[in-house]
Amino acid sequence: MLIVGGLLVAAAALLAGTSGFGLALVATPTLLLAGFSLPFVVTVNLLISLATRLPVAWRLRGAIDRRRVALLVGGAVPGLWIGSRTLGTIDVHDLQVAVGVVVALAAVALALSVRHQPSPRIRGLPVAAGFAGGLLGTTTSLIGVPPALLLTHRRLPARGFIADLALYFIATAAIGLVVLGLEGQFSSDAGRAFVWWLPGVLVANAIGTSLGLRLPAATFRRLTLAVAFMAGVVTAVTA
Repeated sequence: MLIVGGLLVAAAALLAGTSGFGLALVATPTLLLAGFSLPFVVTVNLLISLATRLPVAWRLRGAIDRRRVALLVGGAVPGLWIGSRTLGTIDVHDLQVAVGVVVALAAVALALSVRHQPSPRIRGLPVAAGFAGGLLGTTTSLIGVPPALLLTHRRLPARGFIADLALYFIATAAIGLVVLGLEGQFSSDAGRAFVWWLPGVLVANAIGTSLGLRLPAATFRRLTLAVAFMAGVVTAVTA
């Protein structure tokens, strides 16, 4: 189980590195299918997001829009807390079905968003996207999906897209882990697995980030979304 999980999260980190998001989109359903519990998956995904995004944010620090990230993170905080309370009250089977459906729909929404012209900017939309990301983050670990939808629809350049999401992931993952700990939802097994998986995840993420910055990002993004959609469908069907 430990070896299988390590391979799955490394593959997810590689895909996430190329597109700037998508680690949880791929890792959540595949880890659930491998037999890991949802609290384990949520905890380990937040830990991995924090660890892998630190070097990316440092590398691309000049491309970060700090005001936009601050709005996203500010909106995420209440969502993280509400989500952590929900995680301990919802039936695991029902939540796993919901995770699969959310993953599949999120992949479709992200794919469709790149085909439309950016809509006029609406005041407060980054805060709303951050709140939705926080809510999903501590229930399903899909913390980056709403912000990624927002940034994808706004046609940010690859460097700015990856940089903004990196800093957002760092802040929200750190806050989310604290919230999970306070609510008694932090998985100690996930913490131990994270230590074993971290070296491979860091290498895979570094390779993916380099590819994403040098090669057409759209190709890798489509691949990530296709894998995420299929994994979400399978997770919902087999729950």
